[in-house]
Parts: sequence; C-alpha cells; structure tokens
Amino acid sequence: MARKTVITKVLDVDAKDGIIEFPQNKTLYADQFTDEAPTNDEDREVFKPKNMKEVFEHYQPSKKGIALETEEGGAVYEDFDFKQLKDFEDEQLIEQSELLSKEKNKVDAYNAVIRQLEKNKTLRNALKNEAARGDLKDALKSLLAELEEAD
Repeated sequence: MARKTVITKVLDVDAKDGIIEFPQNKTLYADQFTDEAPTNDEDREVFKPKNMKEVFEHYQPSKKGIALETEEGGAVYEDFDFKQLKDFEDEQLIEQSELLSKEKNKVDAYNAVIRQLEKNKTLRNALKNEAARGDLKDALKSLLAELEEAD
C-alpha cells in the first residue's frame, strides 16, 4: 500500500482546506533561498504566480557567500543564482562554481585515465612490470615538464 505525505498549511483563520497531498515521487525544497528580507509593503503583498517562471522572476532566489572547502582544507566563498528549478541540479551548480568546475575537470581526467587503463591491455601489463612502470613514470614526468613549460 502506497503512503502519501501530507503537508498542512494554514492559509487564514477562515481557510476551508489547508491540506495539500504531496506525492512520494516528488521533492519539496523548503528553505530560504534569498538572503534579504522584504523591504517594502509591496513585497509583502500576496503574490499569486501562474507558473514557476514567474516565481523565479519575482523572487530572484540566490545564495551569496556559500563556503566551499578546497582540497587543501581552505575555504572559497561563491555565489549561486537560481533562475529555474534545473539550477538546483548538480550539473548546473557545478557550472556556476569555479571551484566545483575545476574539481569536476580533475575527476573527469582521472576517469578518462581509468577508462584507458581498463581498455589498454599493453598499458596494464606495463604497469605490472616494475621496470616498465618506471619508464612510463619517467615519460609522464617529462611530458608534464613540457606541458608546464608551454604554459
């Protein structure tokens, strides 16, 4: 038997029905996505959007100064803006962040090397042999030195 999550909200004292059924296969984000409170009476009026686009255009949610930890253990502070629900997905958050983009590129590069190791039998065998592994290591070091000189 499927269970349903029920979210209640009191709309007003004379509200007829303040219960919303929320399907189990949906995600509800409940957080303050702006750092600033409403500043004038116009902002405090009831806003009745017709679609999600209007909600994002009206509130312009963003989070400023989010602390992200670097590999060295330091902190980097970055800002995130949300213009649509898709902006909350991993790929979109990574795209907005310089630090997360760099880290994703590193992970992608490591995964490419792993895929090559899985596919390339000669390279795998070279890594098993101590002398061949040393030669490969030296070749990679000289290649790295060339790349660093090119920068």
